Amino acid sequence: MKRKFIFIIFLILFFTGGVLACNCSRNKFTGRWTEKISERVVMDVFQDKLGSEYKVFITWREDNLAQKEIYRFKAKPEANGCLNYQDGELVYRTFDKNEFEDKVAYTDGSGKICINGDKLTWTDNKDNTSTEFIKANKDLQKSTTVKNKMFTFTLPEELKGVYKAEIKKDKISIYHKKSQKAGFGGFAFGIKAYKNPADHAVMPGSKKLGELTDKKGNLYDIVVKYPTDVQYDYTKSPKAPKDYEILYNIGEFVNINGLKGYQYHKNQGMLGEDLYKDILKKHITAINEKWNYVKLENEDMSYMYKVLAQGKKNVFDRVGYIYFDVNADGIDELLIGEIADGEWKGIIYDIYTMVDRKPQHVISGGNRDRYFVCDDAFICNEYSSGAKESGVRVYNLVENSTELFPQVSFKYDGYQNEKRPWFLSYGNNIDADSWENVSEETYKERKLIFERYERFDFIPLSKLAK
Repeated sequence: MKRKFIFIIFLILFFTGGVLACNCSRNKFTGRWTEKISERVVMDVFQDKLGSEYKVFITWREDNLAQKEIYRFKAKPEANGCLNYQDGELVYRTFDKNEFEDKVAYTDGSGKICINGDKLTWTDNKDNTSTEFIKANKDLQKSTTVKNKMFTFTLPEELKGVYKAEIKKDKISIYHKKSQKAGFGGFAFGIKAYKNPADHAVMPGSKKLGELTDKKGNLYDIVVKYPTDVQYDYTKSPKAPKDYEILYNIGEFVNINGLKGYQYHKNQGMLGEDLYKDILKKHITAINEKWNYVKLENEDMSYMYKVLAQGKKNVFDRVGYIYFDVNADGIDELLIGEIADGEWKGIIYDIYTMVDRKPQHVISGGNRDRYFVCDDAFICNEYSSGAKESGVRVYNLVENSTELFPQVSFKYDGYQNEKRPWFLSYGNNIDADSWENVSEETYKERKLIFERYERFDFIPLSKLAK
Protein backbone atom coordinates (compact mmCIF):
# COMPACT_ATOMS: atom_id res chain seq x y z
CA MET A 1 0.00 0.00 0.00
CA LYS A 2 1.08 3.56 -0.61
CA ARG A 3 1.34 5.01 2.87
CA LYS A 4 1.65 8.80 2.91
CA PHE A 5 4.79 10.17 4.58
CA ILE A 6 6.00 6.66 5.28
CA PHE A 7 6.74 4.68 2.17
CA ILE A 8 5.83 4.56 -1.48
CA ILE A 9 5.60 2.01 -4.19
CA PHE A 10 6.54 4.19 -7.11
CA LEU A 11 5.73 4.12 -10.75
CA ILE A 12 8.27 5.56 -13.20
CA LEU A 13 7.12 6.84 -16.57
CA PHE A 14 8.87 5.40 -19.60
CA PHE A 15 9.50 7.73 -22.48
CA THR A 16 10.56 7.53 -26.10
CA GLY A 17 11.53 10.91 -27.43
CA GLY A 18 9.75 12.65 -24.57
CA VAL A 19 6.43 10.91 -25.26
CA LEU A 20 4.87 8.37 -22.96
CA ALA A 21 5.81 4.95 -24.31
CA CYS A 22 2.50 3.17 -23.97
CA ASN A 23 0.16 1.91 -26.59
CA CYS A 24 -3.09 3.47 -25.40
CA SER A 25 -5.11 0.95 -27.42
CA ARG A 26 -4.03 -1.66 -24.92
CA ASN A 27 -6.78 -0.53 -22.58
CA LYS A 28 -9.06 -2.54 -24.87
CA PHE A 29 -8.05 -5.52 -22.74
CA THR A 30 -9.71 -4.11 -19.62
CA GLY A 31 -13.15 -5.15 -18.44
CA ARG A 32 -15.02 -8.44 -18.20
CA TRP A 33 -14.84 -11.09 -20.88
CA THR A 34 -16.70 -14.37 -21.19
CA GLU A 35 -15.72 -17.65 -22.78
CA LYS A 36 -17.21 -17.51 -26.29
CA ILE A 37 -19.01 -20.86 -26.58
CA SER A 38 -20.68 -21.56 -23.24
CA GLU A 39 -20.13 -18.32 -21.25
CA ARG A 40 -19.31 -20.49 -18.24
CA VAL A 41 -15.92 -18.85 -17.69
CA VAL A 42 -15.26 -15.15 -17.18
CA MET A 43 -12.03 -13.19 -17.38
CA ASP A 44 -11.62 -9.90 -15.51
CA VAL A 45 -8.77 -7.65 -16.71
CA PHE A 46 -7.55 -4.60 -14.79
CA GLN A 47 -4.91 -2.10 -15.92
CA ASP A 48 -2.47 -0.03 -13.87
CA LYS A 49 -1.89 3.72 -14.23
CA LEU A 50 0.49 3.48 -17.17
CA GLY A 51 -0.69 0.33 -18.89
CA SER A 52 2.61 -1.29 -17.95
CA GLU A 53 0.95 -4.07 -15.94
CA TYR A 54 -2.38 -5.88 -15.98
CA LYS A 55 -4.05 -7.99 -13.32
CA VAL A 56 -6.02 -10.89 -14.73
CA PHE A 57 -8.53 -13.15 -12.96
CA ILE A 58 -10.18 -16.09 -14.71
CA THR A 59 -12.87 -18.13 -12.96
CA TRP A 60 -15.89 -20.36 -13.46
CA ARG A 61 -18.95 -18.22 -12.73
CA GLU A 62 -21.53 -20.96 -12.18
CA ASP A 63 -23.04 -21.35 -8.72
CA ASN A 64 -23.70 -24.63 -6.90
CA LEU A 65 -20.44 -26.20 -7.99
CA ALA A 66 -18.46 -28.38 -5.60
CA GLN A 67 -15.25 -26.98 -7.03
CA LYS A 68 -14.16 -24.05 -9.20
CA GLU A 69 -10.92 -23.40 -10.98
CA ILE A 70 -9.43 -19.94 -10.59
CA TYR A 71 -6.46 -18.50 -12.50
CA ARG A 72 -4.63 -15.38 -11.37
CA PHE A 73 -1.64 -13.66 -12.91
CA LYS A 74 0.03 -10.35 -13.71
CA ALA A 75 0.66 -9.68 -17.39
CA LYS A 76 2.88 -7.19 -19.19
CA PRO A 77 2.51 -5.77 -22.71
CA GLU A 78 4.71 -7.12 -25.50
CA ALA A 79 5.86 -5.21 -28.58
CA ASN A 80 3.33 -7.14 -30.71
CA GLY A 81 0.42 -5.81 -28.64
CA CYS A 82 -0.28 -9.02 -26.71
CA LEU A 83 0.03 -9.47 -22.95
CA ASN A 84 2.59 -11.96 -21.67
CA TYR A 85 2.58 -13.57 -18.22
CA GLN A 86 4.80 -15.75 -16.08
CA ASP A 87 4.21 -17.12 -12.56
CA GLY A 88 0.52 -17.74 -13.23
CA GLU A 89 -1.36 -19.25 -10.30
CA LEU A 90 -4.02 -21.96 -10.52
CA VAL A 91 -6.29 -22.38 -7.51
CA TYR A 92 -8.92 -25.04 -6.80
CA ARG A 93 -11.77 -23.60 -4.74
CA THR A 94 -13.89 -26.17 -2.95
CA PHE A 95 -17.21 -25.36 -1.27
CA ASP A 96 -18.87 -26.61 1.90
CA LYS A 97 -22.22 -24.94 2.49
CA ASN A 98 -21.45 -21.20 2.80
CA GLU A 99 -17.74 -21.67 3.30
CA PHE A 100 -14.97 -22.33 0.81
CA GLU A 101 -11.33 -23.33 0.82
CA ASP A 102 -8.65 -22.51 -1.76
CA LYS A 103 -5.84 -24.89 -2.61
CA VAL A 104 -3.02 -23.78 -4.88
CA ALA A 105 -2.32 -26.25 -7.67
CA TYR A 106 0.69 -24.42 -9.13
CA THR A 107 2.30 -20.99 -9.35
CA ASP A 108 4.48 -21.36 -12.46
CA GLY A 109 1.90 -20.93 -15.21
CA SER A 110 2.77 -18.93 -18.33
CA GLY A 111 1.08 -17.79 -21.52
CA LYS A 112 -0.31 -14.78 -23.33
CA ILE A 113 -3.49 -12.87 -24.12
CA CYS A 114 -4.06 -11.35 -27.56
CA ILE A 115 -6.89 -9.34 -29.11
CA ASN A 116 -8.08 -9.84 -32.67
CA GLY A 117 -10.96 -7.52 -33.53
CA ASP A 118 -13.67 -8.00 -30.89
CA LYS A 119 -12.29 -11.34 -29.70
CA LEU A 120 -9.69 -12.10 -27.06
CA THR A 121 -7.61 -15.29 -27.11
CA TRP A 122 -6.03 -16.71 -23.99
CA THR A 123 -3.21 -19.19 -24.61
CA ASP A 124 -2.01 -21.09 -21.55
CA ASN A 125 1.34 -22.85 -21.94
CA LYS A 126 1.02 -24.95 -18.79
CA ASP A 127 -2.15 -26.73 -19.93
CA ASN A 128 -1.39 -26.28 -23.64
CA THR A 129 -4.84 -24.79 -24.29
CA SER A 130 -6.24 -21.84 -26.22
CA THR A 131 -9.60 -20.27 -25.38
CA GLU A 132 -11.55 -17.51 -27.13
CA PHE A 133 -13.41 -14.85 -25.16
CA ILE A 134 -15.87 -12.11 -26.11
CA LYS A 135 -16.92 -9.01 -24.14
CA ALA A 136 -19.39 -9.92 -21.41
CA ASN A 137 -22.82 -8.32 -21.48
CA LYS A 138 -24.25 -6.39 -18.53
CA ASP A 139 -26.10 -9.41 -17.17
CA LEU A 140 -22.82 -11.25 -16.71
CA GLN A 141 -21.39 -8.35 -14.71
CA LYS A 142 -24.24 -7.76 -12.27
CA SER A 143 -23.05 -10.25 -9.65
CA THR A 144 -19.90 -8.26 -8.79
CA THR A 145 -20.78 -4.74 -9.95
CA VAL A 146 -21.30 -1.97 -7.38
CA LYS A 147 -22.58 1.53 -8.06
CA ASN A 148 -23.82 4.72 -6.47
CA LYS A 149 -25.43 7.77 -8.10
CA MET A 150 -22.19 8.95 -9.71
CA PHE A 151 -20.03 5.98 -10.75
CA THR A 152 -19.75 2.20 -10.93
CA PHE A 153 -17.04 -0.47 -10.99
CA THR A 154 -16.85 -4.25 -11.21
CA LEU A 155 -14.77 -6.53 -8.99
CA PRO A 156 -13.30 -9.90 -10.03
CA GLU A 157 -15.86 -12.69 -10.29
CA GLU A 158 -13.87 -14.83 -7.88
CA LEU A 159 -14.65 -12.30 -5.12
CA LYS A 160 -18.38 -12.88 -5.41
CA GLY A 161 -19.71 -13.40 -1.89
CA VAL A 162 -16.39 -12.37 -0.34
CA TYR A 163 -17.10 -8.65 0.09
CA LYS A 164 -19.81 -6.24 1.23
CA ALA A 165 -20.30 -2.79 -0.33
CA GLU A 166 -21.37 0.25 1.67
CA ILE A 167 -22.96 2.71 -0.76
CA LYS A 168 -23.25 6.49 -0.44
CA LYS A 169 -24.00 9.13 -3.07
CA ASP A 170 -20.35 10.00 -3.72
CA LYS A 171 -18.58 7.04 -2.14
CA ILE A 172 -18.37 3.25 -2.23
CA SER A 173 -16.61 1.41 0.61
CA ILE A 174 -15.66 -2.25 0.19
CA TYR A 175 -15.39 -4.57 3.20
CA HIS A 176 -14.15 -8.13 3.48
CA LYS A 177 -17.02 -10.06 5.06
CA LYS A 178 -15.05 -12.71 6.92
CA SER A 179 -12.55 -10.21 8.34
CA GLN A 180 -15.36 -7.90 9.43
CA LYS A 181 -17.15 -10.78 11.10
CA ALA A 182 -13.91 -11.75 12.90
CA GLY A 183 -13.68 -8.28 14.44
CA PHE A 184 -10.91 -6.79 12.27
CA GLY A 185 -13.07 -4.09 10.74
CA GLY A 186 -12.65 -5.61 7.32
CA PHE A 187 -12.28 -2.34 5.41
CA ALA A 188 -10.35 -3.11 2.20
CA PHE A 189 -10.66 0.09 0.17
CA GLY A 190 -13.05 2.89 -0.70
CA ILE A 191 -13.53 5.06 -3.77
CA LYS A 192 -14.91 8.55 -3.40
CA ALA A 193 -15.54 11.66 -5.53
CA TYR A 194 -14.11 14.94 -4.20
CA LYS A 195 -14.95 18.33 -5.70
CA ASN A 196 -12.17 20.07 -3.78
CA PRO A 197 -8.66 18.52 -4.00
CA ALA A 198 -7.76 19.89 -0.57
CA ASP A 199 -10.43 17.68 1.00
CA HIS A 200 -8.67 14.44 0.10
CA ALA A 201 -5.10 15.74 0.33
CA VAL A 202 -5.32 15.54 4.12
CA MET A 203 -6.60 11.95 4.07
CA PRO A 204 -3.92 9.37 4.93
CA GLY A 205 -3.78 6.34 2.65
CA SER A 206 -5.48 8.00 -0.34
CA LYS A 207 -4.49 8.26 -4.01
CA LYS A 208 -6.06 9.92 -7.03
CA LEU A 209 -7.21 7.63 -9.87
CA GLY A 210 -8.76 10.08 -12.34
CA GLU A 211 -11.45 12.71 -12.72
CA LEU A 212 -15.22 12.72 -13.07
CA THR A 213 -17.24 15.44 -14.80
CA ASP A 214 -20.98 16.09 -14.68
CA LYS A 215 -23.31 17.67 -17.23
CA LYS A 216 -22.61 21.16 -15.87
CA GLY A 217 -18.87 20.74 -16.25
CA ASN A 218 -18.17 20.35 -12.55
CA LEU A 219 -14.98 18.43 -11.91
CA TYR A 220 -14.42 15.79 -9.23
CA ASP A 221 -11.28 13.93 -8.22
CA ILE A 222 -11.86 10.18 -7.99
CA VAL A 223 -9.75 8.90 -5.11
CA VAL A 224 -9.06 5.45 -3.71
CA LYS A 225 -8.58 5.25 0.04
CA TYR A 226 -6.98 2.42 1.99
CA PRO A 227 -7.28 1.55 5.68
CA THR A 228 -5.07 3.46 8.08
CA ASP A 229 -3.41 2.00 11.16
CA VAL A 230 -6.28 3.33 13.25
CA GLN A 231 -8.79 1.49 11.05
CA TYR A 232 -6.50 -1.53 11.31
CA ASP A 233 -4.65 -2.37 8.17
CA TYR A 234 -5.32 -6.11 8.07
CA THR A 235 -2.54 -6.75 5.55
CA LYS A 236 -0.10 -6.34 8.43
CA SER A 237 -1.56 -9.42 10.11
CA PRO A 238 -0.13 -12.85 9.22
CA LYS A 239 -3.72 -14.12 9.55
CA ALA A 240 -4.99 -12.00 6.69
CA PRO A 241 -6.87 -14.27 4.25
CA LYS A 242 -5.66 -14.44 0.66
CA ASP A 243 -8.97 -13.15 -0.69
CA TYR A 244 -8.69 -10.10 1.60
CA GLU A 245 -5.30 -9.31 0.09
CA ILE A 246 -6.75 -9.65 -3.42
CA LEU A 247 -9.66 -7.37 -2.53
CA TYR A 248 -7.33 -4.86 -0.91
CA ASN A 249 -4.86 -4.80 -3.82
CA ILE A 250 -7.49 -4.39 -6.56
CA GLY A 251 -8.63 -0.98 -5.28
CA GLU A 252 -6.52 1.26 -7.52
CA PHE A 253 -6.94 -1.04 -10.54
CA VAL A 254 -10.75 -1.17 -10.76
CA ASN A 255 -12.36 -0.14 -14.03
CA ILE A 256 -14.54 2.87 -13.14
CA ASN A 257 -17.38 4.24 -15.29
CA GLY A 258 -19.53 7.31 -14.80
CA LEU A 259 -23.33 7.08 -14.40
CA LYS A 260 -26.31 9.34 -15.15
CA GLY A 261 -24.54 12.16 -16.95
CA TYR A 262 -21.18 11.70 -15.23
CA GLN A 263 -18.13 10.86 -17.33
CA TYR A 264 -15.00 9.27 -15.90
CA HIS A 265 -11.51 9.93 -17.27
CA LYS A 266 -8.82 7.61 -15.94
CA ASN A 267 -5.48 9.32 -15.16
CA GLN A 268 -6.86 12.76 -16.02
CA GLY A 269 -5.13 15.46 -14.00
CA MET A 270 -2.39 13.04 -12.97
CA LEU A 271 0.15 12.51 -15.76
CA GLY A 272 3.07 14.89 -15.96
CA GLU A 273 3.01 15.09 -19.73
CA ASP A 274 -0.45 16.67 -19.51
CA LEU A 275 0.26 18.95 -16.55
CA TYR A 276 3.59 20.69 -17.01
CA LYS A 277 3.93 21.58 -20.70
CA ASP A 278 3.99 25.32 -20.04
CA ILE A 279 6.58 24.93 -17.27
CA LEU A 280 8.96 23.11 -19.61
CA LYS A 281 8.40 25.70 -22.34
CA LYS A 282 9.32 28.40 -19.82
CA HIS A 283 12.62 26.68 -19.04
CA ILE A 284 13.43 26.40 -22.73
CA THR A 285 12.69 30.11 -23.16
CA ALA A 286 14.87 31.00 -20.16
CA ILE A 287 17.82 29.11 -21.61
CA ASN A 288 17.29 30.39 -25.15
CA GLU A 289 17.07 34.00 -23.97
CA LYS A 290 19.98 33.51 -21.55
CA TRP A 291 18.16 34.86 -18.50
CA ASN A 292 20.54 36.20 -15.87
CA TYR A 293 20.71 35.07 -12.24
CA VAL A 294 18.31 37.73 -11.00
CA LYS A 295 15.59 36.96 -13.51
CA LEU A 296 15.90 33.20 -12.92
CA GLU A 297 15.49 33.76 -9.18
CA ASN A 298 12.53 36.12 -9.72
CA GLU A 299 10.87 33.48 -11.87
CA ASP A 300 11.41 30.77 -9.22
CA MET A 301 14.03 28.96 -11.27
CA SER A 302 17.46 27.67 -10.32
CA TYR A 303 20.49 29.79 -11.13
CA MET A 304 22.23 26.59 -12.28
CA TYR A 305 20.78 26.92 -15.79
CA LYS A 306 22.94 30.03 -16.20
CA VAL A 307 25.96 28.17 -14.80
CA LEU A 308 25.47 25.21 -17.12
CA ALA A 309 25.00 27.51 -20.13
CA GLN A 310 28.61 28.67 -19.67
CA GLY A 311 29.93 25.22 -20.53
CA LYS A 312 31.07 24.01 -23.93
CA LYS A 313 28.35 21.38 -24.24
CA ASN A 314 24.85 22.30 -25.50
CA VAL A 315 22.92 23.24 -22.36
CA PHE A 316 19.76 21.53 -23.66
CA ASP A 317 21.69 18.25 -23.56
CA ARG A 318 22.82 18.96 -20.00
CA VAL A 319 19.41 19.80 -18.51
CA GLY A 320 16.61 17.25 -18.43
CA TYR A 321 13.30 16.41 -16.83
CA ILE A 322 11.25 13.50 -15.57
CA TYR A 323 7.79 12.99 -14.10
CA PHE A 324 7.72 11.20 -10.75
CA ASP A 325 5.03 10.83 -8.08
CA VAL A 326 7.12 11.84 -5.07
CA ASN A 327 4.37 11.90 -2.43
CA ALA A 328 2.35 8.87 -3.66
CA ASP A 329 -0.89 10.80 -4.13
CA GLY A 330 -1.29 9.51 -7.68
CA ILE A 331 -0.30 12.85 -9.28
CA ASP A 332 3.07 13.30 -10.96
CA GLU A 333 5.56 15.93 -9.92
CA LEU A 334 7.91 17.51 -12.46
CA LEU A 335 11.60 17.22 -11.62
CA ILE A 336 14.13 19.22 -13.64
CA GLY A 337 17.81 18.52 -13.15
CA GLU A 338 21.24 18.00 -14.57
CA ILE A 339 22.12 15.10 -16.85
CA ALA A 340 25.28 13.87 -15.17
CA ASP A 341 27.09 10.80 -13.87
CA GLY A 342 28.42 9.66 -10.53
CA GLU A 343 27.37 11.54 -7.41
CA TRP A 344 25.68 14.22 -9.52
CA LYS A 345 23.39 11.76 -11.33
CA GLY A 346 19.80 12.43 -10.30
CA ILE A 347 20.46 15.91 -8.91
CA ILE A 348 17.34 18.11 -9.05
CA TYR A 349 17.40 21.86 -9.57
CA ASP A 350 13.64 22.55 -9.65
CA ILE A 351 10.58 20.69 -8.37
CA TYR A 352 6.98 21.39 -9.42
CA THR A 353 3.78 19.90 -8.06
CA MET A 354 0.01 20.33 -8.47
CA VAL A 355 -1.96 22.47 -6.03
CA ASP A 356 -5.73 22.70 -6.56
CA ARG A 357 -5.20 21.26 -10.07
CA LYS A 358 -2.64 23.93 -11.03
CA PRO A 359 1.16 23.53 -11.36
CA GLN A 360 3.17 25.28 -8.63
CA HIS A 361 6.88 25.62 -7.91
CA VAL A 362 8.16 23.84 -4.80
CA ILE A 363 11.89 24.50 -4.47
CA SER A 364 15.07 25.36 -6.38
CA GLY A 365 18.51 23.91 -5.74
CA GLY A 366 22.06 24.80 -6.60
CA ASN A 367 25.71 23.80 -6.39
CA ARG A 368 25.97 23.67 -2.58
CA ASP A 369 22.23 23.23 -2.07
CA ARG A 370 21.38 20.07 -3.97
CA TYR A 371 18.12 18.12 -4.02
CA PHE A 372 17.51 14.42 -4.66
CA VAL A 373 14.62 11.99 -4.33
CA CYS A 374 15.69 9.39 -1.77
CA ASP A 375 14.26 6.07 -0.59
CA ASP A 376 11.50 6.44 -3.20
CA ALA A 377 9.43 8.71 -0.95
CA PHE A 378 11.50 11.57 0.40
CA ILE A 379 13.18 14.71 -0.86
CA CYS A 380 16.73 15.04 0.44
CA ASN A 381 18.54 18.36 0.52
CA GLU A 382 22.34 18.11 0.62
CA TYR A 383 24.01 21.34 1.75
CA SER A 384 27.49 22.53 2.62
CA SER A 385 28.36 25.55 4.76
CA GLY A 386 32.12 25.16 4.78
CA ALA A 387 34.97 22.69 4.96
CA LYS A 388 33.88 21.37 8.34
CA GLU A 389 30.08 21.67 8.06
CA SER A 390 27.69 19.83 5.76
CA GLY A 391 24.45 17.94 6.08
CA VAL A 392 21.30 16.43 4.69
CA ARG A 393 17.75 17.55 5.42
CA VAL A 394 14.99 15.01 4.70
CA TYR A 395 11.48 16.15 3.76
CA ASN A 396 8.11 14.85 2.64
CA LEU A 397 6.23 16.83 0.03
CA VAL A 398 2.77 17.59 1.45
CA GLU A 399 -0.10 16.64 -0.88
CA ASN A 400 -1.83 19.49 -2.74
CA SER A 401 0.78 21.86 -1.35
CA THR A 402 4.26 23.21 -2.03
CA GLU A 403 5.20 22.62 1.61
CA LEU A 404 8.20 20.43 2.37
CA PHE A 405 7.55 18.85 5.77
CA PRO A 406 10.79 18.12 7.69
CA GLN A 407 11.33 14.56 8.86
CA VAL A 408 14.93 14.34 10.03
CA SER A 409 18.17 16.29 9.57
CA PHE A 410 21.76 15.04 9.62
CA LYS A 411 24.68 17.39 10.21
CA TYR A 412 28.44 16.99 10.23
CA ASP A 413 29.70 19.99 12.20
CA GLY A 414 33.37 20.08 13.02
CA TYR A 415 33.11 23.70 14.09
CA GLN A 416 30.78 22.85 16.97
CA ASN A 417 32.47 19.62 18.01
CA GLU A 418 35.69 18.69 16.25
CA LYS A 419 36.13 15.32 17.99
CA ARG A 420 32.47 14.27 17.77
CA PRO A 421 30.98 16.17 14.79
CA TRP A 422 27.87 14.02 14.15
CA PHE A 423 24.45 15.51 14.90
CA LEU A 424 20.78 14.53 14.38
CA SER A 425 17.58 16.54 14.64
CA TYR A 426 13.97 15.43 14.12
CA GLY A 427 10.94 17.23 12.78
CA ASN A 428 10.85 20.97 12.25
CA ASN A 429 13.16 21.91 15.10
CA ILE A 430 16.66 22.52 13.76
CA ASP A 431 17.75 25.32 16.06
CA ALA A 432 20.93 25.03 18.10
CA ASP A 433 19.23 23.34 21.05
CA SER A 434 17.44 20.67 19.01
CA TRP A 435 20.52 18.86 17.69
CA GLU A 436 21.47 15.55 19.30
CA ASN A 437 25.19 14.84 19.36
CA VAL A 438 25.61 11.14 18.50
CA SER A 439 28.33 8.62 17.75
CA GLU A 440 29.60 8.09 14.22
CA GLU A 441 28.09 4.59 14.22
CA THR A 442 24.62 5.86 15.15
CA TYR A 443 24.86 8.69 12.65
CA LYS A 444 25.75 6.39 9.75
CA GLU A 445 23.20 3.76 10.73
CA ARG A 446 20.26 6.20 10.78
CA LYS A 447 21.41 8.03 7.68
CA LEU A 448 21.82 4.88 5.59
CA ILE A 449 18.16 4.58 4.53
CA PHE A 450 18.21 8.10 3.12
CA GLU A 451 21.28 7.48 0.97
CA ARG A 452 19.33 5.45 -1.57
CA TYR A 453 18.98 8.21 -4.14
CA GLU A 454 16.93 7.84 -7.30
CA ARG A 455 19.48 8.16 -10.08
CA PHE A 456 17.10 9.39 -12.76
CA ASP A 457 17.84 9.16 -16.46
CA PHE A 458 16.45 12.61 -17.23
CA ILE A 459 14.96 13.26 -20.66
CA PRO A 460 17.10 15.99 -22.28
CA LEU A 461 15.36 19.30 -22.91
CA SER A 462 16.85 19.06 -26.40
CA LYS A 463 14.04 16.58 -27.16
CA LEU A 464 11.59 19.47 -26.73
CA ALA A 465 13.70 22.43 -27.81
CA LYS A 466 13.97 21.47 -31.49
